[in-house]
Amino acid sequence: MFSKKFRQLTSIILLSSVAAMVSCGDKGNSTSDDSSSRVSDTEPIVKDALEERAEIADGLPVKDYKGDSFTIAAETQNEWMILQAEETGDVISDAVYKRNMAVEERFNVKLAVLADSQDNLNSRITNSIQANDDDIDLCFTHVVSTGLMAMNDVFMNWYDIPYIDFSKPWWSQSNVDDLTVDGVCPLAIGDFALNALAKTYCVFYNLKLGEDYGLDDIYGVVNDGKWTIDYVQSITKDIYSDLNYNNAVDGEDLFGYISTARSSLNTYLWAFGGNVLSKNSSGEVELVYHTDRTNDMVNKLCSFFFDNAGIYINSKEAEYSSLFALDRFAAESAVFINASIGDSVDFLREMKSDYGILPYPKWDEAQDRYYTMVDGSHGILAVPITVRDTERVGIITEALCAESYKKLIPAYYETALKTKYTRDDESVEMLDKIVESRVFDLGYVYDGWKGASFIFQTLIAGNKPIFESHWASKEAAISAYYDTVIGYFESYDDNH
Repeated sequence: MFSKKFRQLTSIILLSSVAAMVSCGDKGNSTSDDSSSRVSDTEPIVKDALEERAEIADGLPVKDYKGDSFTIAAETQNEWMILQAEETGDVISDAVYKRNMAVEERFNVKLAVLADSQDNLNSRITNSIQANDDDIDLCFTHVVSTGLMAMNDVFMNWYDIPYIDFSKPWWSQSNVDDLTVDGVCPLAIGDFALNALAKTYCVFYNLKLGEDYGLDDIYGVVNDGKWTIDYVQSITKDIYSDLNYNNAVDGEDLFGYISTARSSLNTYLWAFGGNVLSKNSSGEVELVYHTDRTNDMVNKLCSFFFDNAGIYINSKEAEYSSLFALDRFAAESAVFINASIGDSVDFLREMKSDYGILPYPKWDEAQDRYYTMVDGSHGILAVPITVRDTERVGIITEALCAESYKKLIPAYYETALKTKYTRDDESVEMLDKIVESRVFDLGYVYDGWKGASFIFQTLIAGNKPIFESHWASKEAAISAYYDTVIGYFESYDDNH
């Protein structure tokens, strides 16, 4: 959805930089006519491309909320994505500030945050709703935790909230395709939830090491649809060096491919074209997790990580840190790693060697496209059932998502990822592929740590190619739980 427009914005930034260099260069070595000509040549391009995004109407009415607070519940670590007190010169923080000012001034409203740890915040949200208080307008909270809360009938259906328009580009198409069942969608993905972009899983590639080991044009392999798990294994399985000379394979050595255990392993289910819950041709939700292909995936990945000298996973409890793979990558000790876009790019900003960003590999070349998922710690949007002025919540939420799309997402995606941080032009195209391939599976969003979404990380990290027996022991409980999820949607209208 963003690819064409984001590439336009990348060109804008580069052209603007050229214009600035011309206008600020040595005036003694250029004529004023030449300088002004070059600057004016770029101005229409900048104006047209920015206006293309800015001119998408949100259809919101004129309202004056007389300075009332609009309170958003969020985990403490995500508070910065919601509020910034002033401009500081940081591109992303300033974009947050400008977005907020645009909404606050337009509707004469004051944004506020109720921030706390995840567990405490869940309790505060639940207690507020049980007390029938109208003190929380919007929840921007941990997706899996929020999905579990939703099962207690505490959130409104987004389709019942005025002025919310899922057809607009600031809402994920998954809201309609995956997260809506029988006209009910209590949890939604909008651009206001910036970490739904930042927490997207990808593969990082050390370009220098790739050249040292004589690897092919990896970007060309990806573009040709040949970036598969078998291909990755073939080029990384023999890349190994005992860096600490202890004659033992450990996390301090150099490998062709390193993965962190846990969520980066779960991602392979979706990367290989799998799902937990899916709609059939009649629109009914079905549990589709258990297939022969899923069993093959687990067997393949166990062999991938444990039968190849050049491929390593931090399966030891002492190495479970989510930064393990990033640490090794930054130390020039891995050609490829699994990681998420936002955390990884920030962590690797000072890395000396150039690196690229790639999608997760496909299962095989017959798979239609590349897929990935977003870590369960990303935020999702929900409205408590105790909200009395639903029109107000709809207007402000729609405005926040729209202004995020117009101001914050371009700043983050273009300036931070592609221009400021990313080291090579090919990664621009790769990032487009990755962001467009995100899967928001109903079975994951509403997993509640009771479903099937985390089986991969358990079996693969433990080198247990025993999916069928594991599934047999869990199937009854998992199926029963997802029956309650499906039932929640089917009975939603009766309960509200």
